[in-house]
Amino acid sequence: MLGGLPDGVLLTIGLILLVLGGELVVQGSIRIAGLLGMPSFLVGFTLVAIGTSLPELGVVLNAINRGSPEAVDLAVGGVIGSNIANVMLVLAIAMLIGAASQPDKGLKQDALMLLAATAFVVLSVVMGEFPVWLGVLSISSMGGYYAYIFRTRGGDDDDEEDSWIPRGYAYALIAFLFGLILVKYGSDLLIEGGVGLAISIGVSEAVIGLTLVAFGTSLPELAVTITASIRGVQGVAIGNILGSNVANVMAVLGIGAIVAQGLSVSGSFLTLDIWVLLVSSGIIGVSILLGKGVSKPLGAFLLLGYFVYVAQLFIG
Repeated sequence: MLGGLPDGVLLTIGLILLVLGGELVVQGSIRIAGLLGMPSFLVGFTLVAIGTSLPELGVVLNAINRGSPEAVDLAVGGVIGSNIANVMLVLAIAMLIGAASQPDKGLKQDALMLLAATAFVVLSVVMGEFPVWLGVLSISSMGGYYAYIFRTRGGDDDDEEDSWIPRGYAYALIAFLFGLILVKYGSDLLIEGGVGLAISIGVSEAVIGLTLVAFGTSLPELAVTITASIRGVQGVAIGNILGSNVANVMAVLGIGAIVAQGLSVSGSFLTLDIWVLLVSSGIIGVSILLGKGVSKPLGAFLLLGYFVYVAQLFIG
């Protein structure tokens, strides 16, 4: 697409396009939901969560289309690494800037879904594959969960989420579709640059996926979460991360498994990464279920742990 450019430049351009595309999709989704009269609560847990997971989906589908094991390792590593970054980096930053909240019943239900999604991805790593049946189960579970919260919490009237997209269906649809195009081409460049960079510096595709790709595809979540935290919309700040991690596994890997008729998962993730994901998500999920909420000390602990984890990846 942009042949001749250095791998680092391709990677950077790909990340920028993914972030811009994800932002346009999210903002277009929020505007569409507002025009349709959907409660803002559902926007955060469904459309925004799915929108911020589109970069991961773009990377996975692109990797499947390329058909190389290296590209698939980078894509799957991107999903696992993104979920780790969402909890240990994005949510930790939200905690540190004051997005501490006492969990209500709805948030506890979302925490259960986070733990279920984490269990799915742990199972896939142990099996060495995200099979078709698990993909179907994942998508069905997420669809059923969304239907449940729409029925039981659809009448909630919490903080209204607005968008910088001008009002009107035409503006919203243009933003949404243009965002999808940017996500598609951004993932293309990200895969090309990421694989090339990994080969040139002798770092595995899995590590590039777990770090650079994961951080890049987590930037939309970071932007949404920090904005919500600053505005004091704590439910959206925390819910965006929980919903995005659920969508990353149940939608992104689920769709990838169905499209690829089974998605291969490298055994290298079993050494460290999957356990970091299990522990970090488990800490957040259990804390919410026990009514402890999230706090600044816990955020500091998770953020420190994330820096140690990334350093270990490159040292290892």
